Amino acid sequence: MKWIVDVLNKIWNWFCCKPAFYTAIKVENLPEQLHPRTIYVAGENDHLWYAAMICPCGCGEVLQMGLMHNQRPRWTITEHDDGAVSLYPSVWRKVGCKSHFWLQQGNVFWCYAENDKI
Repeated sequence: MKWIVDVLNKIWNWFCCKPAFYTAIKVENLPEQLHPRTIYVAGENDHLWYAAMICPCGCGEVLQMGLMHNQRPRWTITEHDDGAVSLYPSVWRKVGCKSHFWLQQGNVFWCYAENDKI
């Protein structure tokens, strides 16, 4: 059953989301208003503190992922040659909308549990 979700994700992203990929902007502090499909990478020089974005589900919540090596949980951010961005590991909200997704090559890939309805 999981392979069906994976195929549907790929088809959806190919036809609907391909041109609108996520890109990164480096900042020292978060702006008051965040833009969709933008990852804000906060820090100074090579010292990155956290990445922030608007939740891609549409709930409007601001998600912050720690990037510091001594912090847990910790994410790794990769900027690609085409300007797209990837985050590792997945982002999983335990409260609110409970979104769970991967951000790879600027595209959102949703994770679904076996009992979730598509």
